[in-house]
Amino acid sequence: MIKTINAWLKIPLLFLFAGILLVQCDKSDPPVQRDSIDATLAKSSDLTIFTAAVKQAKLETFTKGPGPFTILAPTDAALTAAGITASALPLIDSITLTALVLNHFQSSAAGTFTARTSFEIPEGPNGPMASIAGYTTYSYKDKVANAIYINGAMVSERDIYCSNGIIHKIDKALNVPNLTMLATLTASSDYSLMVAAITKTGLTSTFSPSTSAPSTVFAIPNSVMFANGYDASTIAGLSGAALTTLSNILKYHVVASRNFSNALKAGNLKTVYGTNVVVSRSGGVYIKGTSNPSPFQITPTDYAASNGVIHVITGMLKP
Repeated sequence: MIKTINAWLKIPLLFLFAGILLVQCDKSDPPVQRDSIDATLAKSSDLTIFTAAVKQAKLETFTKGPGPFTILAPTDAALTAAGITASALPLIDSITLTALVLNHFQSSAAGTFTARTSFEIPEGPNGPMASIAGYTTYSYKDKVANAIYINGAMVSERDIYCSNGIIHKIDKALNVPNLTMLATLTASSDYSLMVAAITKTGLTSTFSPSTSAPSTVFAIPNSVMFANGYDASTIAGLSGAALTTLSNILKYHVVASRNFSNALKAGNLKTVYGTNVVVSRSGGVYIKGTSNPSPFQITPTDYAASNGVIHVITGMLKP
């Protein structure tokens, strides 16, 4: 008898649950109305320079288009640190500016547009992602710190959803890696002595690895070369043991792998010379050679080249 009563009690409950489900299914939530990427950029108080760059380069077709797009948007502070200010924008030629902006627009492996969430960014290190400009950027997810990096630039704000894609804010501008490392150094007058030293020691191939076997170069500014006794005339006149010493020093500034600043972890790092430099991190990234009494800071960092990455060092590493 009790079983019969329990069975009859279950029947109304089943109808009740069914009714609740029908009511819930009948309630359709209105779709979330999101701004376009163009409108979202315009409303962002810390993306004003990037927004102006998009407009100056006449790339609003992308930000207003159907998409889906992924934008890695450098903040005003990031662009200013790279020397790109609102007043400097009009001085940048259209080809250079277009390439710079499009290097911050992501595409899929097939070259089509894509909306990539932070979850879909490759873990890395050196997880390849293509930009619409035709270059490759490299991602790394630091799970311990819950941080995401693109070419060493940290994603400072992720997954800003728009009607036609996703924006991720980054704290560094992504330079266009259209030159090799040696060509990049040659193009800057600040490294003319290092380039002269590379030529004199016959290490051109060491500083020009293939794109399939990229390297990391710690670039020595002219001021540091000069402070260590290497001016143009001295370099030109080197021979014998002195030339070998300089050759070894230069090899000590090359690592046979691509290492953006986020990947430079504290500890030993093997150089092309064959022995290690020591990386430390304390409010910045520092590096020390065996014969250096104290470490040197590397700054600025993460200048991407077609065959590796360049960091600038504030001293000369001694093996």
